[in-house]
Amino acid sequence: MPDNVLKIERRTQSWNGVTVEDVHEYANGRVLHSMLYETETRLTVNLEEVGGLTEPRLRESQACPHEHRANHMAIIPRGMHLWGFAEDLRYCRYGILLFDLPLLQERLEDEFVSQPFDEPRLRFMDPRILTLVRMLIDIPMDDSSSKLLGDSLTAGVFALLSAGHTEVREGKKLAPWQVRRVIEYMREQLPRQIELRELAALVGQSQWHFCRAFKASTGMSPYQWQLEERVNMVRRLLVQSDAPLEAVAEATGFNDSMHLIRTFKRKAGQTPGAWRRQNKIT
Repeated sequence: MPDNVLKIERRTQSWNGVTVEDVHEYANGRVLHSMLYETETRLTVNLEEVGGLTEPRLRESQACPHEHRANHMAIIPRGMHLWGFAEDLRYCRYGILLFDLPLLQERLEDEFVSQPFDEPRLRFMDPRILTLVRMLIDIPMDDSSSKLLGDSLTAGVFALLSAGHTEVREGKKLAPWQVRRVIEYMREQLPRQIELRELAALVGQSQWHFCRAFKASTGMSPYQWQLEERVNMVRRLLVQSDAPLEAVAEATGFNDSMHLIRTFKRKAGQTPGAWRRQNKIT
């Protein structure tokens, strides 16, 4: 453990060629240590800091030349050594996104741009990326039902980083036949968790373009659409059977009954049990 670092906690998940790590570091005083994952291309996002202000350093004894900004970010190319420093740190939380560039190139094809990851970029800020990263690290561990969500968010982060300072335009709508084809496929596959690349391939688009075009066409992301349909499946099972919630959860792709209860209450405004009592067919 580095000097004055008391404890480091990590939580890791992966989607779509991107590994996302939520890191909590507890310290007591001056901290200076090597940043993690030198052999990977990565993005670090400062989420919270208590005590001293954190900074990335290209050299151990040389301060970062860029002014501190809340929720600052850094792009770090593979093979580059970076140091993390804070004068009087008590706690910091940061997200690390590790990019499997060969896999992303295979999946994104013509949309893949690697140049923004060739040089370090320190202490920049992008509120759109911050929002996506916060959503990623908030996805519960082992939540298989969030596959489409994780795929979509990681594709979005990579697209925004690849665009650099170029404006990311609003997505064009899908053609009506494309919407029908995707929705029919998603319905046929329920409750299986579909990967974003499957849906994009149906209409011959990149993941990022498809995700934006689908939302522009339907008003919902692919994940939101699929979740809404799964909740509708729950409603049908609740009124048409006496199956216990564990069985309903398994049949509709939720991890367990508690996961089902939380999601259903958020969508319907009441628990499955209360909804069943009000709507049960007698």
